[in-house]
Amino acid sequence: MDRQDIQHVLDTDYAVPSERSLEESTTQLEALLASTDAFLRENALEILWQWTQRGHYTDEQMLSLGDRMASHLLSGTGESGTDSVFLRAFAALVLTGVLVADQRAVEEAFHTRPPFLPEDRVHAWFDASIACFRGEQDRRGYVETKGWAHALAHEADLLSDFARGHHLETVHLETLLDAIADKMIEPCNTVLCYNEGERLTQTVLDILRRNLVSLEFIEGWLQRLAHTSEGGHWADAFGMDGASERDNHARINACSFLRSLYFQLLFGSRTFRAGYLPAHFDRSIDQKERIIAAVLDALKATDKHFYAREDGS
Repeated sequence: MDRQDIQHVLDTDYAVPSERSLEESTTQLEALLASTDAFLRENALEILWQWTQRGHYTDEQMLSLGDRMASHLLSGTGESGTDSVFLRAFAALVLTGVLVADQRAVEEAFHTRPPFLPEDRVHAWFDASIACFRGEQDRRGYVETKGWAHALAHEADLLSDFARGHHLETVHLETLLDAIADKMIEPCNTVLCYNEGERLTQTVLDILRRNLVSLEFIEGWLQRLAHTSEGGHWADAFGMDGASERDNHARINACSFLRSLYFQLLFGSRTFRAGYLPAHFDRSIDQKERIIAAVLDALKATDKHFYAREDGS
C-alpha cells in the first residue's frame, strides 16, 4: 500500500480496501511498520489498531497477528540509533490492539466478539514484551526527518495493557514492576524527556488497580528506585566520587519517575484507554495513602540537600 492507498482508508473511516483482501492489506500494512516514512508508519499502525477494535479479524487471525507482532518485538533488541527501532516500537502498539480487543470483550460483555485469547498465548507474548523492554537501548523519542520512534513509551503502553488483563497474576505483575525499576535506574546515555516516565507511571497504576501485589513488595520496590543499580545513594551519582554521566542520567530518570508516580497517585491519571475499559479505571487502589507515603520516603532518600528534614534542618 502506498500513500494514496493509506489516505483512502483514512478518508473512508478505516474501511478495508475493496480491491484487495483483508489478509493482503494486513500484510502490506505490517511491512510499513518498519518504514522510516512517518506518514506510512504511523497511519499503518492506526489502521491496524482500528481494524483490531472493529471486529474485522477472526479469532485465529487475531492470534496470528499477535504472534507476528510479538516476534517483531525482538527484532534488533539491544541496538541503538538504528532504524530497527521503528518495527519494535510500532509492533508493540499493534499488539496492544489485540490485547485491548480481548479486554473489551470481557469488560463490555462481548463488545464485538467473545473473549478469545488463551492464557498460554498471553503469557508467551508477555515474556517477549518483557524481554524487549529489558533489552531496549534505543531511548530516542522524536527522530529528525523520520518521526517518532519512542520505543520505551510504546513498550510502556503495551505493558499497561498486559497489566490490565485478567491473564496476568501476581508473579507476572511483580516481574513487570521489577523490569520497570531496572530500566529506570539503569545507567544510560540519555535523560528521558518525552514522557516515557509518565507512561511507565501509568503502567504502575494499572498494576496497582489490580490490587494483587502486596504493600510489602511495593515498599521494597520503591526503595530500589531510591538507590542506584549498585545499591548506592543517588546523591553520590551527582558527578562526583567517580560517578559517570551515565549514572547521573539514571539519577534524573529515577527521580523524575518517582515524582510522576507521586503526582499521578495524588491527582489521578488520564489515559484514552479509560474510554475503552471504564470498569478497570474505576477501581480504587488498596492502601493508596500508604503507597503515597512510601513514594515520599523514596523521594526523600534520593535527595542531596533540597528537602527540609522533619527536625527543620
